[in-house]
Amino acid sequence: MNDLIEILRAMASKKGEVENPKELFLDMADRVVKTAVNLFGAKPDEVAILMLTSDEKHLRFVAPRKLAELGTIPVTKRDSIAVTVLNRKTGDVNNNVPMVKHVAFFESVRLRESPAPIQKMITLPILHGGHAFGVAQISRKGDSLAAAGPDFTAADLRRAQELFTGVAEFLVEARPERF
Repeated sequence: MNDLIEILRAMASKKGEVENPKELFLDMADRVVKTAVNLFGAKPDEVAILMLTSDEKHLRFVAPRKLAELGTIPVTKRDSIAVTVLNRKTGDVNNNVPMVKHVAFFESVRLRESPAPIQKMITLPILHGGHAFGVAQISRKGDSLAAAGPDFTAADLRRAQELFTGVAEFLVEARPERF
């Protein structure tokens, strides 16, 4: 984790020097995703990071990168798991996602050869200075609950919170001014 923090600190410090701050931001998110993938034994398309837009009216995907240009989720969207967690500022473990009404549009985007629906998910706010700037989601996909693997636990949520609390300041600092 300390290595990740040092890398993100160095990357964030270059924001004013790079030609494309958005690419730097997306690269930083990719680094965080790689750490989360290793920590949770997830696949890269099972970790998502959504950040508030500059006007704080929408959540936009930062990772997976392929979703970054596909649109946003209004922070007023009532049936969005991410928006609910953002507004509550507390994390959530859901081991039966298909039973919860949620925005499923982004699940239909083909990120791997054999797409599968999200079955289980940890969702937590990305907090910095008491303000929610985004949401992280770690999921388990599969054709059924059993195929998706083991349930997430409260300990998994705590580990995810530790990771995203540690990187929050760098993601916030690197977010482009017009995002």
